Amino acid sequence: MSLQIRGQVISTEREDGSSFMAPDVLIFRYPREQVTSKSIIIVQPQENCVVVIQGQVQAVLPPGTHNIQSPQNPLSSFMARFRYNQLPFDTIAFFVSMTRHEVRIQGKSQTDDLVPLDYEVAVYYRVTDAPKLVVNIQFAGLFFKDADLAAYLAPVIDQEVSSILNQVKLVEVYKRFSDISTAVTAALKQFLSELGVELISVRVTRLIPEDPELRRIIQLRDLGLDVEKAVRMGLARILTEQGNPASVNMAIGTPYYPNLSTLVNLPERMFQVTMGGGKNEQDQSKSS
Repeated sequence: MSLQIRGQVISTEREDGSSFMAPDVLIFRYPREQVTSKSIIIVQPQENCVVVIQGQVQAVLPPGTHNIQSPQNPLSSFMARFRYNQLPFDTIAFFVSMTRHEVRIQGKSQTDDLVPLDYEVAVYYRVTDAPKLVVNIQFAGLFFKDADLAAYLAPVIDQEVSSILNQVKLVEVYKRFSDISTAVTAALKQFLSELGVELISVRVTRLIPEDPELRRIIQLRDLGLDVEKAVRMGLARILTEQGNPASVNMAIGTPYYPNLSTLVNLPERMFQVTMGGGKNEQDQSKSS
């Protein structure tokens, strides 16, 4: 992606009116070769700008226009303190989004009876301490996005979800929804606070068996069928998709004997001969 940078103006707004701060962007690192002592930093209402010079946070600029040459500007005080005529080359401006963000994290776990489950957790948060976030995360490109933060949160969520699911049976999983949300909320609140992020809420949006057939059986059970009938209906659906005539018998729970169907086409005389032959044999046995 090509960047269009306006000279002397440091901002997340492009010349065409669009912004570098997309809805999923947490931090935008402005190219440092564009930051000079004559630059004007413009911070949008939903942002804070963290200026790092020589590896240390020297200023946190709130929304508004900031002239580096202005005496009230903390960067001007920095240059005066060290008697710099211009900002050092390793001056970096990080624009941090202070709005509400959402990230969805997916993972896998299993129950106590070894049933694999897929889960999804929605996390809602916002940055409250921009310099703390800049100092405690690491990224190589110009952008740090929600998906990058999700990589930090995934191990924490997986540990809390598995700590509960690994101790319950499948039939009890959905009774522990509130316990899962409480455990994940407590762990994330502490973890995010160390990054300067406030946790707004946590919601478990999905918790289902990995096997699609088992999902359908659970759905049938919740509709009022007992487990045996639900399993039979699930197997009947599979047999129907295969074109197997035994699907109806599976659904109603009646045995299916395909070999006996050939007797329907046998001539009636065969039954008479067989029955008659049987009677003669009985008479002979009695006379003997």
